[in-house]
Amino acid sequence: MTKCFALLLCLFVLPALAQEEIHVGVELQPYQPYSDVENGEYRGYARDLLDAFAAEHGYRFVYMPLPVRRLLGDFLSGRVDLKFPDHPQWNADQKAGHDINYSAPAAPYVDGILVKPQHLGQGQQRIELLGTQNGFTPWPYLPDIRAGKIRLIQANQIDSLLRMASSDRVDAVYLNPRVVAHQLRQMRMAADSLVFDPELPHVEDHYYLSSIHHPQLIEAFNRFLEERAELVREIRRRHGL
Repeated sequence: MTKCFALLLCLFVLPALAQEEIHVGVELQPYQPYSDVENGEYRGYARDLLDAFAAEHGYRFVYMPLPVRRLLGDFLSGRVDLKFPDHPQWNADQKAGHDINYSAPAAPYVDGILVKPQHLGQGQQRIELLGTQNGFTPWPYLPDIRAGKIRLIQANQIDSLLRMASSDRVDAVYLNPRVVAHQLRQMRMAADSLVFDPELPHVEDHYYLSSIHHPQLIEAFNRFLEERAELVREIRRRHGL
């Protein structure tokens, strides 16, 4: 009986959702190859993935690029229906009391330390000033930051952080190596200006799609990721992921 009811619910609710605009809250900041916004147009891996899902299910997605902090507030208050990227670990205190539905993993990522090549393999002890982007949490280094052993410097733009690291104004940056590689090309800097140190603590995880009020859409997205796995892999390959 329960399975029949769930099936009937999907048959009625999903077509209804497909008739309305679904507002997708996304990050305004440049973060290629995952995403960026150019002339008001959201683009990148996330856009292609979500568009492919929407096309197959008849959804009308309207992308709402927002600063990171405002994006979270608009999501929790219901001003946007979906949020990407998201993660259960992010902003846990602010999310407390909200019943948030997370998708299956939608995009792999690595966050870690990048240094100038001559500092590769020199260990964590040389890092006193660590740069990262506003909205980022360098999880593996929080104990040392809270203990005052590492001072965190944050900036809005990744290119600013890369220039700071290249000119020794910070000892290292905590970012996504793929994003850094893309940004170095955009800045016409040498590909090895900053290199990822895999021996230092880093995070290997995934980004998720989330929703508070549309759990059935998240379930449909999960089925899409599973049933259209080859298409998802092709989109990832296209964007170098």
